[in-house]
Amino acid sequence: MLTACQRRQHQDTLAVVLSCFLAGLGLTRFDHVGCKSPGAISRFLNHQQWNTRLLIRAMRSHALRAFQASLRGRRGRPPVIELIVDTTSIAKEGEFADLAGWIHTLNRVRGLHLVVLYVCCGDLRLPWSFRIWHGKGEPIPNDLALKLVQQLPQEIRNRTRQLHFLADSGFSSVSLLEGLTRLGLSFSVGMRKNRQTVEGQALHEITSQQRRVSLADLPELKLWVYWIWLPASKQNGQREQRFVITNRSRVPQVVRQFGRRRWKIETLFKTLKSRFALGKFGQKTKQGVLRFLCLSFAAFLLCHLEFLDERPLGAEQSAPDWGSLAQRVKHRLLGWVRLTEIEVERRQILALLAEDRRDAA
Repeated sequence: MLTACQRRQHQDTLAVVLSCFLAGLGLTRFDHVGCKSPGAISRFLNHQQWNTRLLIRAMRSHALRAFQASLRGRRGRPPVIELIVDTTSIAKEGEFADLAGWIHTLNRVRGLHLVVLYVCCGDLRLPWSFRIWHGKGEPIPNDLALKLVQQLPQEIRNRTRQLHFLADSGFSSVSLLEGLTRLGLSFSVGMRKNRQTVEGQALHEITSQQRRVSLADLPELKLWVYWIWLPASKQNGQREQRFVITNRSRVPQVVRQFGRRRWKIETLFKTLKSRFALGKFGQKTKQGVLRFLCLSFAAFLLCHLEFLDERPLGAEQSAPDWGSLAQRVKHRLLGWVRLTEIEVERRQILALLAEDRRDAA
């Protein structure tokens, strides 16, 4: 990742910035860094010339090698590769003149809205890419999701029999489902209960699961309908029925399992925001915001791969302690940053003690 910067000064600054994300506190705290000034970090993120695309390529290259290694040497039936897509919103208040076209209101949240593609295969979790929604009149989140899937590397897309697309009802547009069908992908997508079939029947009026249906706006696609009952909410005490459409006939139990797997991306968003400061950017330029978001995803990726390397073979799957895990990754990869901060603080303390002794004399 450091090769994205040609100058040694920029490499050192990138290491310092990444160590702030790896603090695992959900705050970057650039103003508390001892070996770089907040102004230098701000200039590095917002204005200085270094190759952000090269940084992204380095992350994806490493993620792809991890993906290939996870499949190498497996025996038996190949695992399902889940392509999970969802939108996450980063609420922002105030005016952002330099972010024109990026700050909008979606689902009653004003701020920055990301469409994220999450690739999961067994225990491997790869936040592969994201797109920023540019508001009304621009490509909708469904179109952005399709572009993210289309831009997957061939090493992943060639495994069409293993790929399975998962999304909620916000990603059930005609263009997206037709695009996934052209790519030869299977999908399980949430649907509104009032979506109409060609016979004029709403989904909530169907009385049997695993029934083949033809939607009014997708008459040529072979689809099957299922539903899932969510636990009773605390507000009204009533269970909620959610509908799912698939393009491959499966037993209802398998569809429910896929539905539970979709929540992996919600866990990703929670971890990114609570541990890796995804929603805490303060940059005023588009370049600065983009670099900030990329480094937040990079911190998660480094910690996740470290967790997989540390875990003994055959150990049960469990959620890591992201705070302590991030600290270990920080000390292992960027320990010199903390040692430099300690040395700077040591000199400041010694200078203060020497001044006190002079005053006492």
